[in-house]
Amino acid sequence: MKSHNLEKKSSKRRRGFRKMYDVAESDVKRVQKLLRGD
Repeated sequence: MKSHNLEKKSSKRRRGFRKMYDVAESDVKRVQKLLRGD
């Protein structure tokens, strides 16, 4: 079930999801909370 969100997207579009992106300063706390699983 890991790939169900990406089945409809083209290979070209999915390739863009592999890149690393910086997190905006305003979102840092939110992202850390999501990664911790709180």
